[in-house]
This record gives sequence, C-alpha cells and structure tokens, in this order.
Amino acid sequence: MISKGGGRRSGLDGLGCPHERVGSPLLGWIGIIPRVAGAITVVTAVAVLVGWWLDVQILKSFHPTFVTMKANTALAFLAAGASLWLYCCAGSSLWMRRLARACAGGVAVIGLLTLLEYALNQPLHIDQVLFREGPGAVGTPHLGRMALTTAICFVLVGSALCLLDAKTQRVRRLFLVLVVLIALFGQLAVLGYVLGVGYLYGVGATTEMAVHTALLFLVLSAGVLCVRPELSGVELLMSAGAGGVMARRLLAAAFGAPFILGWVIVEGRKLGLYDSAFESSLLIVGSIVFIVRHIWQSAAVLECVDRDRGRAVEDRGRLALRAEAAQAAVRERDEFLSIASHELRTPIAALQLTLQALQRKLGGGGSAALLHERTVRAVDGSLLQVARLARLVDQLLDLSRIKAGRLELDPERVNLVEVVRQAVEPLRVVLAQAGCSLSLRVEREIRGRWDALRIEQVVTNLVSNAMKYGANAPVEISVQRRGDMAVIAVRDHGIGIAPENTARIFERFERAVSPRDYVGVGIGLFVAAQIVEAHGGSIRVESALGMGSTFVVELPIECVVGPLKARQLQGPRHYKPSIP
Repeated sequence: MISKGGGRRSGLDGLGCPHERVGSPLLGWIGIIPRVAGAITVVTAVAVLVGWWLDVQILKSFHPTFVTMKANTALAFLAAGASLWLYCCAGSSLWMRRLARACAGGVAVIGLLTLLEYALNQPLHIDQVLFREGPGAVGTPHLGRMALTTAICFVLVGSALCLLDAKTQRVRRLFLVLVVLIALFGQLAVLGYVLGVGYLYGVGATTEMAVHTALLFLVLSAGVLCVRPELSGVELLMSAGAGGVMARRLLAAAFGAPFILGWVIVEGRKLGLYDSAFESSLLIVGSIVFIVRHIWQSAAVLECVDRDRGRAVEDRGRLALRAEAAQAAVRERDEFLSIASHELRTPIAALQLTLQALQRKLGGGGSAALLHERTVRAVDGSLLQVARLARLVDQLLDLSRIKAGRLELDPERVNLVEVVRQAVEPLRVVLAQAGCSLSLRVEREIRGRWDALRIEQVVTNLVSNAMKYGANAPVEISVQRRGDMAVIAVRDHGIGIAPENTARIFERFERAVSPRDYVGVGIGLFVAAQIVEAHGGSIRVESALGMGSTFVVELPIECVVGPLKARQLQGPRHYKPSIP
C-alpha cells in the first residue's frame, strides 16, 4: 500500500494493521542516540560530583532511602560519557580516537581496581580519594566503594568502547555480548527497585547499585550500540521493514512486561489482594498475554508486507511486459527503417544509372531535340535530386545501424591526405555550381590507421554542410598533423551558428536553422560524430553568427577499435560519397 506521502505503509483490511513507513525517521536517530547518551552520562556524572562536593543528598541519590552513587562511580561515568562523545565526533581524527580509547581504558581500570578490592577483601585506598563518605550510609558496607555489579559493568563498558574500532567477526560477537551484559545488569537493578527486590541490585554483603547508576548503564548500552550499528545489528532494530517492526514490538514486550507486571504484583501485595501463589499465576498469565498480543501484531505487519510484496511483484511483471513490448516496437521500427532504406536504394540506383546514361548521350551529341538546353538542365537537376535522395538513404541506414549496434570499423594503414582528396574530388563540380571555391591545404603525407571509407564519409558530410550553409563563399579544407593526432578542418564563410547551438547540432535530428530555409533532417553531423568518436577522436565546431563555421576533426594516428566499438559500428563496405 502506498501512502500519499510516497512511502510504503503496511495495512490489513479489518485487522487494524499499524501504518509503518519504509522511510521511517527512526533510522535518523542512529547517529543522534550516541551523542545524547554521552551527554546524559556526562551531565549526570557532573551533577553527582557536584552533589558530593556541596553535600546535596538528592544529587547523590534520588531518595534518602536509596543508596548513593559513589564518587568513583561518577568519575567512571564521566570518562565513559566523554569516550562515547569523542567517538561520535572523531571522524577521521586519530588523536580524538586515541583520547577516546584512553578514557575507555580509564573506565575499565577503575572497575578492575574495585573488583580487586572485593577479591582481596583489602582496601586499595581508592574509594574515598575524591570525597569521604560518612558512617551509616545506606546499602554501603564499604564506605565510598561502588557496587560489585557496578565494577563489573565498568569493566564491560571500558572493554566495549575499546573494541569500537575493531572489524573482525569474532570481535563483533564479543562486542555485542559485552553490551548486552551491561544492559542486562542495568535492567535487573532497575527491576529490583521497581519490585522492591534488593538482591537484584545488591550482591550479598557488598554495596548496592544506585538507581541512577542502573539507569545510566541502560543509557550507555544504547549509546554504545548505536556508535557502530554494523557491529551490533541495531540497524535492523531501527529499520521500518517487517524485521525492524517485529523486533521493536517483541523487545518492547520483553523489556516492558516484567516492569509492568512486577509493579502490579508489588502494588497488589501491598494492598493484600492475593497471596504468593496468585502472584506467580498473575506473572505467568500476564507474560503470556503480553507476548501473544505482540506476536499477533507482528504477524499482522508481516502479512501486510507479504501482500504489498505480492502486489509489487505483479506490478513489476506488468512493467516488464510493457517494457518488452516497447522494445519489440522499437526493434520493429528499426527493422522497418532498415528494410525501407534498402528497398529505396534499388529504384534509386536504377534511376540514377538511367539518368547518367541519358546524360552521357546528351553530352555526346545527337539530334537537336535531344540536345535541347531544357532537357540537359532537367537531367542535371534530376541527377542532383537522386544523389540527394541516395545520400539521405545512406544516412538513414547508418543511423539504423548505429542504433542497432551493427555499424563497424575496418581500420587499415592509409594516407589521410589521399583519403581527403578522394572525398573532395567528386564534390568540385557541385561546389562550383553552388558558387563555392575550394581551397585545399594539406601536408605531403600523414600515414595512420583509419577506416578510409568512413573518413571519406565524414569529410563529404562536412563539405556538403559547408556548401549548404555557405553558398557563394569559399570553402577551405586543411589537413595537418599535431603530435599523435591528425587534424582535419573544414571552414565555410556562411551564416554561422549561435553559441547555444554548437553542442546540440551533433545530436540526432538536431538543426541550428529552420527546415523551411534549408533542407535536411539533421542526420549527417550525428553520423559523422559517431564515426569520429569510434576512431577514438573528437569533433567540434568553432562558429559565430554571420562569421561562418569551422568544423575540426581530431583523429589519433593509430586507431584502436575495441570489442565494443567494433560491435557498435558496422556498415556497408561499398560506401561512395554522394553528391548533394
């Protein structure tokens, strides 16, 4: 189902499926959560240290009956929050990453020293270095010393932060285990405070874990997970796909159910509503209700996604059929164009041969009727039109082959000067008829490896273009070598081209002038550009309105046609320059 906003949403008719968008904003929180977690940890730690400094009880513990967060604990949280913040801001900064690892190492050292105190049952005189705690402190048999579970969590936190730059799969698993253990210790302590069960936040005769210490461990575990989401899999949890939706729902049930049910049980016990047996039954039934409800909702979401996926597959199939039909239509059009062009060539060739034979008879003398001036002009005009039509057919054939990928080069070692002369020679007569004088400036010899017939085609198209738009003006052709490139320049003194049109005239069916003023369909320059580029060269135009145009072709001396080029360019090997 597609929402009006453009995002996909899940929905089941009649099942009340929630609207979960694929473009969920939850993914954007991955980069924000670590910074927020680090800031909360640092601010809380600073507040506790201020509380110890100014002896403000509410800052050291939320309630006078709760155990205080020790000064060493606040110091370790300060280092952990700073390490997390530095990792978020480090980017590619090496010194910031080193400082972050140093802070993480400090966190682990504080935890290890405390564990050593518990193991040896001997004080290392680190518990009250910052501030001294008075006798009679709540839940604190060792004054100033953090809880055993707190020390364990700090060792885990420091180790997890030090592993953030690791990349191996084994380290990834270890990292995830460490963070999960931190969250588990924090959740058990918070649950103990909610249920009033002291052994969940205190172990034997050791110091108890403060409630805000437990909450900060939960905050830190979430922040550390989101620093490297690729290590922890948190991207799945934050995604808007079916897996992310189901994971969030089930995790909410897993973490939320114990707290809610525990609170209900504790309150009921205080009111004397039931005995311990009923408490157990209530816990079991409530857990089942929570889990079944969330499983049902997750199944509904998966069903929505499955239906949407089925519709998407059907839509994709229909689009594929339409695309295939469109491609078939294009192939049929190209095939028709190729066949029509070939069919046109046959009568044109026959008509051209007949007119040429008639032209020879008219030129060889005969009766006065056959030598009539009107007949001669009519035959000459017919030959010009036939030549123009033949040239258009050749261009359509080339266009069809280029589009179908069947136009090929056949490079061989030739003298480019002779190739240009052969292309220009048949055009001298029509140039003279158009009032264009021809100036040919060439070097003696420029040898290289090109397709001679295709280069003749390029020169013919450029000279014909110059004659069309520069009638009654000189046409200048130059051929020279510049380093490893051969350069052909064709200059006319015609109408010129506006700067905004100099690029598009080399595209298919593009023209810089109105077809009402000049005949042509805009194929010649496109075909010429394709041939030049297939040789590994380039073609450009230098022009201005009213100042004429200069078409410059640059060809590498050694034309190397790769496999793709060879398949892209293939054409008839009988090409002859046509007279426009």
